[in-house]
Amino acid sequence: MIYFLDANIISYLLKGNTSVLKKLEELAEDDNQFEIPSIVYYEIKRGLLASGAATKLTRFLNFAKEIGIVDLKNSTLDIAAQIYADLKKSGEIIEDDDIFIGATALENNAILVTNNKRHLGRIKDLKIEVWN
Repeated sequence: MIYFLDANIISYLLKGNTSVLKKLEELAEDDNQFEIPSIVYYEIKRGLLASGAATKLTRFLNFAKEIGIVDLKNSTLDIAAQIYADLKKSGEIIEDDDIFIGATALENNAILVTNNKRHLGRIKDLKIEVWN
């Protein structure tokens, strides 16, 4: 399986959350793949730069290099545009960054690991796991 890590999950890892780390290690033992959507990379890096958290930034950059970053493609933007239109019609709009993250996961048939099920759960057919 392919798992995409949302920003809140990476934040937990950087803070040393043992339950999230344990879940990641357990799934890694079963040859599952983990990646970071490019929007999540941006969200984490901007926050660490803005707060001057140099040590966490270095750890994050090493982690991102190790597991990989999935870029947005034109086809991802097409999926995101449809998600936006569907959510707008239903009156359940969410932020663009969440739409881009969800579209990236859908396009790559990945499970999105997040603690933001309230918003991301609105995206049709998106597979979500909540780790806490």
